[in-house]
Amino acid sequence: MIKKYSQLLFFFIFEKIKFLMIFLKKIGLSNLLMLSLCILIIIVAEYLFLSGNKLHGIFLGLWVPTLLGVLIFIKLIGRERR
Repeated sequence: MIKKYSQLLFFFIFEKIKFLMIFLKKIGLSNLLMLSLCILIIIVAEYLFLSGNKLHGIFLGLWVPTLLGVLIFIKLIGRERR
């Protein structure tokens, strides 16, 4: 019984890792790093906003759409050059 559950667990974990590797190949390492940076900025901005530094939190939170816009712009320029 335990062996059956361990095999199912192994298969489930293997499929999740396989899915993550396919996703990483599709999205690319640089895009993944940029999205991770944006998520980190959002977390820090929320912390600042909720801890009383409202203006600093808003200022920092506005960097996320700016960075994503720059990333999209760079990708569009790269596609035009092909």
